[in-house]
Amino acid sequence: MTDQSQSDLQRAVWELQQREQITATLINYCVNVDRNDPVALGEEVFAEDGCFELGARYAVVGRDNLEKMFAKTLAVFTSTSHHLSNVRIRLTGDTTAESTAYVYAWHLSAVDGKRIDLWGRYEDRLVLTAKGWRIANRRLSAAGSDGWENPPFDLPERLPNPLNPPSPAITKR
Repeated sequence: MTDQSQSDLQRAVWELQQREQITATLINYCVNVDRNDPVALGEEVFAEDGCFELGARYAVVGRDNLEKMFAKTLAVFTSTSHHLSNVRIRLTGDTTAESTAYVYAWHLSAVDGKRIDLWGRYEDRLVLTAKGWRIANRRLSAAGSDGWENPPFDLPERLPNPLNPPSPAITKR
């Protein structure tokens, strides 16, 4: 094996390891939300100066504020279940990355037992810290919700529908 191919192989293995570690951070978010553990969310998921954007107009910045936000937000539920899918990761440098992931989030209200569902997308910028990959910025957009009146999130980016889409040819088989 040449030095170049050995170097390429080492880089490919390193990138796979980073992707696995980033995915673990994204999953840790879901696990710690569902455990109702704001401190673990701050320590295991977000960078010290991390930011969670709540739509285009609002954001919570800094680990201390994020922990307070999660404590306040999660206190209104007796149970939650967050499901992550369609994870895409792009390494933008040796210590930076971007990711998108889809989320289905199920919630049970502590007040009236009402079920609240949210379908959305996380868009994250991550940084590699001494303790591993952490989210520097998370933006949640919501494609839809059921049981949540006026969620503060923007819609995910979507191309407009064509005015008069052509019909396909259908063949009987």
